[in-house]
Amino acid sequence: MLELGDNYFGVTDYILLTGTLLISLLIGLYYGYKGKNTNEELLVGGRNMSIIPVAASVMVTFVSAITILGFPAEIYGHGAQIFILHLVSACAFPISAYLIMPFFYRMKLTSINEYLEHRFDSVWIRWLAAGILILQQVTLSGVVLYAPSIALDAFLGFPMWMSVLAIGICATIYTSIGGLKAVVGTDLFQFFMMLIGMIAISWKGISAAGGFVTTFRLANERGRFNFFDFTFDPFSRHNFWNFLIGTGFHAIMQPGVSQLQVQRYSSMPTCSKAKQAIIGSVPLKLVFMSLCLLTGISIFAFYADCDPLSTGGITKIDQIVPYFVVHELADIPGMMGIFTSCIFSGVLSTLSSSLNSLSAVTWEDFLVRTKYFRAMTPKAQTNVSRLIGAIFGVICMGLAFCAQNLGAIYSATFAVIGATSGALYGVFLMGLFIPFVNAIGAIVGMLSGLIVMMVISIVAFIFKKTGKASLPMSTEGCSALNATSLLLNLTTTIPTTTLAPAPLITSISLDEWPWKVFSLSYLLYPIVTAAVTIIVGMIISLLFAACDKDSRRRPQKAYVHPLVRNIFSCCIQKESNSWTNGRINNGIPMSPIAIDTMAAYIQPKRESQGRINKGYVR
Repeated sequence: MLELGDNYFGVTDYILLTGTLLISLLIGLYYGYKGKNTNEELLVGGRNMSIIPVAASVMVTFVSAITILGFPAEIYGHGAQIFILHLVSACAFPISAYLIMPFFYRMKLTSINEYLEHRFDSVWIRWLAAGILILQQVTLSGVVLYAPSIALDAFLGFPMWMSVLAIGICATIYTSIGGLKAVVGTDLFQFFMMLIGMIAISWKGISAAGGFVTTFRLANERGRFNFFDFTFDPFSRHNFWNFLIGTGFHAIMQPGVSQLQVQRYSSMPTCSKAKQAIIGSVPLKLVFMSLCLLTGISIFAFYADCDPLSTGGITKIDQIVPYFVVHELADIPGMMGIFTSCIFSGVLSTLSSSLNSLSAVTWEDFLVRTKYFRAMTPKAQTNVSRLIGAIFGVICMGLAFCAQNLGAIYSATFAVIGATSGALYGVFLMGLFIPFVNAIGAIVGMLSGLIVMMVISIVAFIFKKTGKASLPMSTEGCSALNATSLLLNLTTTIPTTTLAPAPLITSISLDEWPWKVFSLSYLLYPIVTAAVTIIVGMIISLLFAACDKDSRRRPQKAYVHPLVRNIFSCCIQKESNSWTNGRINNGIPMSPIAIDTMAAYIQPKRESQGRINKGYVR
């Protein structure tokens, strides 16, 4: 393999890359040494964090190295239409901040799944949701760790195993030791590293293409500013309505009920500051994604008449960003180090957030329910949570190494994410807004939605549903010498293992009914999964005695959203009580602040009548 790293990586580059990892580690060690040895400190930052770091952390949680490499490549190949996704998200985040987040913030949760147990009076649904979340985050973390490492290996000569170990060990150490405060602190630092990297690449790209005017003129002439396609087609890969419906739904639900975001807004001292953190992440995200947009169109303008994909310089359009960096930025001292640090920062931010959430869910939803772990001292409990994070870090690194031998892992990951996200969104929507849905309906609905979307995703993958083709490319400007160099360049570097193998069966077309249903746009996966979950959940609940005459089996008012309490008053207990009178949370008394907050929120009339079993309100 051609060792490009030996040619392009200098001392300055190694210093920048090492510094990025070292600073992240030092931040984790600082918070681990400074912080209290309690799980509240480790998992929710002591509930006293500041707005700006949390806002930056909320933002980078939605941005990974796959975004940094894939978003400009999407614009290069398919146009800027995907930027609508982030405009829709910018409008949806404030809705979530005011509609959903305050409801859960007042409960002072560490694991969002605790709400499901109290709402449906069933620990099984809590365990099922926790299991789905663990599957989702472990799978995502493994692929997020693996995919950028392949790009670095192919174009920089940076061995894949070295990238996986360096990023995985670094994230595991600082997350396990420093907890959420370390994650948020490093997220802020990594946000600036990613920002610097994208500014450098977009600036160089625009300069190389001939300036802003030339860049935007070429992008416009070649159809890259295709923002608005108002064709209503749920089977189209991208169009305005799929972005609006699919992304809008996802962006409203994720800040409110995603475990990663719950820990962030639960770390804020007041609900008002939690709202400010979520809304404050919007301009940060728009700025960063605008830089990604500029990067994509500038690289396209530079290669407008000599497309590396057509000439064989790259084998997949996702490789266009590292290809451009290697060929156009390598002569600038430190630029390769900045780019690699940008990629590493994207992986670190995503991986550390996932590890912290996995630790929180495993501890809160499983371990602390046992007498053995509940009897431990706070310091011992904190050490167990740290160990959990370390174990999941090792698992994610192992999955990343295994991914190189599993061609389907990349596509399968997004199938898992779409299905699991939609199923979780569906069960939370039922809990919040449909009080007559009971535990049986919620469990069956969640499993049904999960299975339906997994089938759709797998069939689409088998028949290799790829969506619309790329926009037209050109090679008219390639000189003979340039074309020769392109053909010889890096093709030996790119791994032969592909993430998306050829379709296994070719006798069926997904463009014909009834198979067309399997060509559903990936943007709609979460909302379709949620719809199946809700519909099945409602039907099953109606079959199993919805609005049970026994009021003790109805949900308590505190667990139903205020918007629907009057509409479904017949299905709600008249008095809510399990949050008052020293509520027990997983065997640990809730803090007086949380008790007072919830007591004021629901205005109870008498002492708790909640049934207590071994220290748990059921």
